[in-house]
Amino acid sequence: MQRAPAARRPGRIFARLLVPLLLIGVAAAVFLIVRSPPGFLRNTGAGSHAARPATQRRLPPYWTVRPGDTFAAIAGRTGLTVDQLQAFNPNVDSLALAPGERLNLWQHPPKPHKPRAAPGPTFWTVRPGQSFGSIAAATGISIVTLEQLNPTLKPASVQPGDRVRLRR
Repeated sequence: MQRAPAARRPGRIFARLLVPLLLIGVAAAVFLIVRSPPGFLRNTGAGSHAARPATQRRLPPYWTVRPGDTFAAIAGRTGLTVDQLQAFNPNVDSLALAPGERLNLWQHPPKPHKPRAAPGPTFWTVRPGQSFGSIAAATGISIVTLEQLNPTLKPASVQPGDRVRLRR
C-alpha cells in the first residue's frame, strides 16, 4: 500500500521562499548597522548635542586623537569648524596627527594640574654609618642637590645627629 503524495499547499511554498528572504534582509540590516559610521544612528533632533553649535554647549578642554582621526572628523564630532581647530592648535600639523596627541578645543584651555611633590620628610637625621651618598640613595635625591640644599654641611664630615635638608 502506497500513499499518494500530499497535495502541495500554497502556504508551504510561500514560507519556503519567504524565510530565506527574511534571513537575508536581517543579515543585511545587521551588516549596515555594524558598518555605519560612529554617531550615524544617534538622534540628531533639536535637543541633541550634534545639532547645537559648539558655542552653546560645554566642550571638554582637550581632544585626545584616536587612530584615523582628522581635523575634519574631530570638527564634525565637536561642532567646531576646522578653522577654529587650527586656530586653537597653531603648532599642530593637521596632516600628521598622532594617536594620543591632545588638541585644544578652547581658545585658552585650563592649565593641567601640576602633580604635588611626593609627601615625605623635609629633613633627614643622620644615623651612625650614613653618608651623603647613602642618604641620596635612600631618598632618591642626587648628592649635588643635597649639597646645594645644605651649604653649611660638608659631605665628608657628616656626623650622626646632623639634620640634612631634603627639600626647600
